Order: sequence, then structure tokens, then C-alpha cells
Amino acid sequence: MAYFKSNEPYPEDSYPAEENENEEEYDDGFDELNDEAEPELSEDERQEIRKSRLRVAAGAGNLVAVIGGALLILLLLTMIFSMYFFVVNDMGRSFSLFSTNF
Repeated sequence: MAYFKSNEPYPEDSYPAEENENEEEYDDGFDELNDEAEPELSEDERQEIRKSRLRVAAGAGNLVAVIGGALLILLLLTMIFSMYFFVVNDMGRSFSLFSTNF
């Protein structure tokens, strides 16, 4: 355990920045986000924002559809080639029965 001279909390001394309140406040370049500073939008602006959001959603949907379609095409091509090689191998085995002597 650590040893302290007393269990009293630290004294609340004022910091040097608090003593000089005449100085300008630091500006970090970011504006505070509050509801009062937001300008009121007209109905046309709201509709334009809705249309742009719809365009973004439709574009994302198109991207997902294109990727899904490409994957589906690859899956179907794989199935076709697999079926082709199965038929070729099966025909060889089936016709080998006719080549045997009775």
C-alpha cells in the first residue's frame, strides 16, 4: 500500500489558466455542434437531400447485385464443367462394359 501523509483530498488550487480570464480562449478550429446553429432547410432542399440519399442507396444496391450476379455465374459455370466431366467419365465406364468379351 502506498503511504500518504493524510487521507484528505488534494486542495483545489486554481490553475494559472483560470487566474488570467482576460486572455482569449483557445480556438481549435472546430465549431460546436448544437441544434441552434443549424440553419432551417426549405422543402426543396429536403427533397434534394432525400433524392441524393436514395441515389446512394440505389448505387450500393447495384454494386451488391453485380457482385452477387458474378458469383452466381461462377457457381453455375463450375456446376456445368463438373457435370461435363462427370458425363464424360461415366460414358467411358458405361461403354467399357460393351467392350468386354462375353
